[in-house]
Amino acid sequence: MRPRPLAGVALAVLGVVMIFSPLVVADLLGRPASTPSEAINLRATWGGTGLGLGAFAAWLPAARPWRRFALGLIGWTMASIALARALGFVLDGNPNALQWVWLVAEIVIAAGCVLALRRG
Repeated sequence: MRPRPLAGVALAVLGVVMIFSPLVVADLLGRPASTPSEAINLRATWGGTGLGLGAFAAWLPAARPWRRFALGLIGWTMASIALARALGFVLDGNPNALQWVWLVAEIVIAAGCVLALRRG
């Protein structure tokens, strides 16, 4: 496996670890998660972003064309953040209204990127 995809897989694995360890992430950041919504946000922000960037790096065949690069980066990252946030809804429970707004926005952005990539 080439270095970029290998680094992508490693970053994705780290993202998954952070998704399932929000309290460890909170301790490392010095920001305790005192509500379910704060734990959900830690999962989505840190774990979801790591997973998304790692998946993007493993997926990307080349940095050109730039349009594919940008849509892939945004799409993979938003999809992974949405996945981590939804998982947080299940594991942490009681998401506040803002968490739902973020989830819908992340799904819409990811879907828009997929549609744009399919159109070429």
